[in-house]
This record gives sequence, C-alpha cells and structure tokens, in this order.
Amino acid sequence: MQKLAMWAGLFRPVMADTIFVRGVKGVGRFKKLYGSREAWEARKEFLTGHTLDTFRLDPDKAKQAPLGKTAWAPRIRDEEIVIERFYVETIPGYYLCANIYASAEPSVNQAPMPLIMLAHGHFNRSWDNRDRFFADSQYFGAAFAKRGFLVVAWDMVGLGDDRIDGKTSILPHENKCNTVIQTWNSMRLLSYLLSERFTEESSYRVDPRYVAATGASGGGTQSIYLSLLDDRVTASIPVVMVSAYFNGDCKCENGVNALRRAKSNICERIACFAPKPLLVISDGGDWTRRNPDVEYPYLRRVYSFYGTEEKVENFHDLHGVHDYSLVKRQHALDFLLRQWGLPANGVFDLSYTQDVYTPRPVEELMTFSASSGIERPADYERDIEALFGAVMR
Repeated sequence: MQKLAMWAGLFRPVMADTIFVRGVKGVGRFKKLYGSREAWEARKEFLTGHTLDTFRLDPDKAKQAPLGKTAWAPRIRDEEIVIERFYVETIPGYYLCANIYASAEPSVNQAPMPLIMLAHGHFNRSWDNRDRFFADSQYFGAAFAKRGFLVVAWDMVGLGDDRIDGKTSILPHENKCNTVIQTWNSMRLLSYLLSERFTEESSYRVDPRYVAATGASGGGTQSIYLSLLDDRVTASIPVVMVSAYFNGDCKCENGVNALRRAKSNICERIACFAPKPLLVISDGGDWTRRNPDVEYPYLRRVYSFYGTEEKVENFHDLHGVHDYSLVKRQHALDFLLRQWGLPANGVFDLSYTQDVYTPRPVEELMTFSASSGIERPADYERDIEALFGAVMR
C-alpha cells in the first residue's frame, strides 16, 4: 500500500500537467481553425448540426409545447415567496417534475417575469441535499424569486421524483440515453413555460425577452446543451463546468458523445452562444481553475468576432470549491441585471448580501408525495430505451 501511495503521489502532478497541456492545445487548435467571424460561423454551424445529428434530435419537434398531462399541487407559501410543485408529460409516459419559485407579491408575480431555468447537478448524493432539492438550488430559487424572477428547477432523469422513497430509481440515471432525453426534457419544459397553457394553469407569465439557463456541475452541462440548441435562451450562466479538457464524468452528460466525434470540447460548445450574454463561473478547487488564463481568453476572442467582448464575463472564485455558493449566486444576479438592463425598481435590484431562507425538507418539495396530494401516474414509463426511441428523429 505504501508503494502504491508513493507512485500515486508521483503520478498525480504528471497527470495534472498532461491534462493542462491537452486543454491548452485544444484551445490553440481551435484558434487555428478560425480567425474571422465568417470562419467561426461555419464552425458554429457544424458544431450545432453535428450535435443534433449525433443526438438524432429534431430541434423544432423538441421546441413544441407538450400536449400531455400536467398536474399542480397546492402552493407552498413561505413569507415573501411561493413554491410550486408540478409535473408536465414531456414524452408519452414520462412525467417531468419541477419546482417553481416566485414572488408572493401579486404586483410582481402577475406581471411577465424574467425566467431562470435552474438545472441541477449530482455532486452530493445525500438524501437531504441532492438533485433539484440542493440547498444551493433552494437558496438560489428563494433569492431570485424575491427579486422578481421566475425560477424553475426540474429533474434530471432517474433523480428527484424519479426516485421512490429516495432509494430506488424508476429509470437509470447513469445511462447514455439520458444525454438526449434530458436535453429534450429541458427544451420541452421551456416550451411549456412559454405557452398560454402554462399561464392558464399557473397564472404566471414569462417575458420571453429574458430567459436564462444556469446550473452547477452537471447542471452546468445541461445549461450548456440548452444554450447551444435552443435559441430562445437569451443569457447563459454555466457554473463550475466550462473546461478545455474535461467534459463531465457521468453518462448522462456524455453518453452520446458529440464532442469526441467532432474533436471539440465543452468550452468550444458554449462559445457557440456568442454573441448573447454569457457568464462563465469558475473556482480554484476543480477543473475550472484555469478559466481566467485558458478558457476565458478563448471565449473573449470568439466574442471579438462580433465586437461584443462586453457580453462575455468570467467570475473566478479563486478560493472557492465545486458548488453554486452565495458569492457565485450574487455574481449571477449582478450579471443578469446589467446585461439585461433590468430597471432599478427596488425589486430586481434588491440588495443580496446573505441568504435568510431556510431550505425545506425534500419531502415537502417533491411532486409525488403525501403533502402534494399528487400520485405517480400508473403509466409511468420504466423503459429508458422506449423513451429514447420516442424522442429520436
């Protein structure tokens, strides 16, 4: 064991240096591929089309508002905010569950609101703090809801309400099919949120000029997919994910790997969001630690092709770790206020210095629970391949 530990200690820095070199070389190679807006636009068209072809995904079909079943639980009222629990049938037999966080003030929640799609990762597997129920996600939802945003947190396949009693998943999560199914679900959910049906069923209205995608870790990956493939997203904030050499370690992120086949990486993928507002959040404690020196300068170069360098930003939490912490949430809010030009009306610009919200237990936020009164539909699809086949073109 001592000898093994010794070799691991010697090998670790070699691995780190090799991975770093690989990342820098990747960005350097992209610089050689395109040096003008025209050349970049050709590359962007290839990357987007190649991803759709690899996923076998029809974007027009994915962007259609779902016509399946929906169900809404009674609202949870929590002082300044309200929390919703609902599902929408995004694929025949698949019931995508979600929470909405909105202001409790009628003058705010009855007006068209900016929408934030908050995708969750899966870097904490404890039952009390995981999936769309992460404490960080609840803090985010509450803070942004108080400030006039409509925040929607939804399940990745096999997690959240796809679990029974927090133990058994009806569908597998670490499965290659989920790379595509989750992207489909995100686009279908956005279509529902922008539809008249959503307003009729919820009383909320979304302002389509302001649609942001964000999330940390695997949620960052999902926000990147949504930003890449759905042109209705008008601002993107991937958190602790953008890297020149690492593209995620779960099959749900890269089971269907369009990056490898295109000889690309996740940094080039989010560059396709140019020239729209993009905030890349990184930290010193994970694979995003070199963002200020490697990935961010590359992204600024792509944005320079459009003359919009001011639209791309990087917040680097040098001493931070792999999470969506308070300081990261504060910078996300500041970014959206500035880039969207939201008015200083005492709501959007309400000071955000700390979280005073107390996260709720998982059981209270679940869609299928005793407290919600919503039962899991009997025709809940349990075959992941069948769901995959239903969304493929």
